[in-house]
Amino acid sequence: MRRLKSQYVDFSRISLYLSAADNKLSTAKKMLAIDEEASYQMAYEAMLKASLGFMLSFGVRPRSLPGHHMTIIEFAEKYLGTEFKSLITMFNRMRRKRHQAIYEVTGFVSATEAERALVTAERYLSAIRHEIRKKNPQLQLL
Repeated sequence: MRRLKSQYVDFSRISLYLSAADNKLSTAKKMLAIDEEASYQMAYEAMLKASLGFMLSFGVRPRSLPGHHMTIIEFAEKYLGTEFKSLITMFNRMRRKRHQAIYEVTGFVSATEAERALVTAERYLSAIRHEIRKKNPQLQLL
């Protein structure tokens, strides 16, 4: 079964994904002082939103199947390339940690982990935005 689905490349929609990612990251930063786990999860969601915009720039999106978050990360790894390997590694760690925090009793997110997640998300969103701009220079305004 194919894990990706064709999608029309629509840069206005991609722009909405990037804006949503920015909003999530902004919220994650504000939440850090209140709830480290919520901040961590929101930083992860910011990365997911940016990744969905990135995928859309290639004319695909993940199918709604079990493991679709892994599909998103694998796509980013393949199309961002080795230059961003450390960011992808952190993204995948965040996916696993988020899963653990939600579904297991042992899932605990420290303040340090949450802070690191915010830095990773900022770097990741910047990288995604840079790669998307290569495809459509009109997105320079974002």
